[in-house]
Amino acid sequence: MINTNFKLTRKNFSHLLLLAVIFFIALALPKHAHAETAAVAAKKISALFVRSNPRLSKNNADLYARLAVAAAVRFKQNPYVVAALIVNESTVKYNAVSKGGDYGLMQIHWKAHSKTVAKRYGIKKPSGLFNPRINIYYGTEILANCNKRAKGNFDKTILYYSSGNKKLVTKVKRTMATIK
Repeated sequence: MINTNFKLTRKNFSHLLLLAVIFFIALALPKHAHAETAAVAAKKISALFVRSNPRLSKNNADLYARLAVAAAVRFKQNPYVVAALIVNESTVKYNAVSKGGDYGLMQIHWKAHSKTVAKRYGIKKPSGLFNPRINIYYGTEILANCNKRAKGNFDKTILYYSSGNKKLVTKVKRTMATIK
């Protein structure tokens, strides 16, 4: 039952005003907290990249870290998982190429993804995957698809991403544990 005898007194008004202020502060906090978390994550990831590849310049480590965080946010993934994949797949080398035809920081398999990456990013040759932005964004998109397929199961996600490489699951977990 609704009380129809409500009177807007000074006391009631101050309570309503206080509730409104708290509500609007609560709305604003997640945006600020998220931005701060992204900056902290990028700093930690940059340090990880430099530890993993001492030849990597600080500028490139910072760039790759910012890209990893931005791609993780875009595709709703954990930025530390993205970073750990970069470390273990390419040792943070933008021009890494595997014997099996995997390219770039996140070791994207050209034959499996050439049509999609060409459609989305206009890449016509595997060397286009050496572009750190494209590689990290597309690699993170692949990771997100694997995560969806695995229904959030971490081990299965990494297994799908790596076409069944069980050792990579352990390596990624170990790397994530070193992020400070």
